[in-house]
Amino acid sequence: MRPVEPVRRQERSGPALLRRAARGLAGVLHPERLIEQAVRLPLDSGVDACVLFSGEPGAALRWTAGVAGHDGGRTVAHGRWSPETAAAAPWLGEGVGTLPEAVEPAPGDPAEELLREVTGHRVAGQVRVVPLPGPSGAFGALLWYRRGGRFGPAEAELLAEYAERVGSALGSAHLYQYQARTAATLKAALVPDPLPEVDRVVLGASFRSAFEAERIGGDFYEVQDAGELVHFSFGDVCGKGNDAAVLTGLIRQSLQALRLVEDSPLRLMELLNVLLLRTDPEKFSTMVLGTARPLPGGGLRVRAAGGGHPPPLVVGTGGEVREFPLGGIFVGAIDDAVFREAEVDLAPGEAVVVYSDGVTEARNPLLGGEMLGEDRLVRLLGECGGLPAAATAERVAQAVGDWLGGAEHDDITVLVLQARAAPAGAR
Repeated sequence: MRPVEPVRRQERSGPALLRRAARGLAGVLHPERLIEQAVRLPLDSGVDACVLFSGEPGAALRWTAGVAGHDGGRTVAHGRWSPETAAAAPWLGEGVGTLPEAVEPAPGDPAEELLREVTGHRVAGQVRVVPLPGPSGAFGALLWYRRGGRFGPAEAELLAEYAERVGSALGSAHLYQYQARTAATLKAALVPDPLPEVDRVVLGASFRSAFEAERIGGDFYEVQDAGELVHFSFGDVCGKGNDAAVLTGLIRQSLQALRLVEDSPLRLMELLNVLLLRTDPEKFSTMVLGTARPLPGGGLRVRAAGGGHPPPLVVGTGGEVREFPLGGIFVGAIDDAVFREAEVDLAPGEAVVVYSDGVTEARNPLLGGEMLGEDRLVRLLGECGGLPAAATAERVAQAVGDWLGGAEHDDITVLVLQARAAPAGAR
């Protein structure tokens, strides 16, 4: 291995390569497509082959080669070097990322066999290897091959700058992919679990995430069958994106743990408030926490506490709609927050409907952005008297979708708990 002396900056005779690199690499956020683009671009500038190496020390080394054909065609090939083959290439040093500024592999180097494989002819010209820098040091290398000629000083500097562009673009692409995977994982974790089958309680729900795919909303709900009681929670955390998703996950996990020692919705709300304030005082959520207990003669007793969330609505079998007032302040907002608790008995067929503000704040673009509002929601629920819980939830979601007319919207979430008729012979 013989190091290539760095050259002084001078006027370049081939600035088209950098311009082409900027155009060709900008905006490509998929690492594999970016690598293929990176090895193709130099082929229009008198380079017969360009190979990009990437990997981890001690592991198999990946390579992607762009090759210029005699007929003007361009091909891309992929492969791997075993750790043993990589170790036989002195210019890789202890592993990818330990290169000096530039080197020329010595005769007999594994790079020669690779070039014979991808080009189909004996290596006769100059081979040059340039480190591929990343955010925390070099993480790869670019190998250049010109058949029957050498790279001039100005070209050598241009190739080094091109490698810097490629390294920067790859770093951005890997970061974007990591963030995208993280967001997808968080969003998948936020999709509510299927509702359980609960004796004496009929459940229904609808969840439609925000219009913009990259916005992770903070709406969530959960129902747990605890024998005599059915626990339910419904909330909307502040903000959007990954932070909101993390907070939602924290709330759900905290409630699962707190319910092991506490049943009271009001006490659960108070404990959750303390926990959120100690975790992050700048994050808060609206909440409805409750329990449903079947009544001996049929019907359901719902006990709930509110934390700044829109009050649930009770829908009678004949279409009567009344508010289930809870009140309270946001959970996690202040130390001395005051929460309210209330109780309501549902006759068989009656239902409690909990909804997010994405329902009432949905805006109609044909009416100047007018919101759906509580009055329209009440009239809509009045038409749902006696319907099964699932049908009520879906009808609300469908009506909101029609009102939006395809416009952007926040999460649209509805949870319905309905009293089932008492079994025959019950008292």
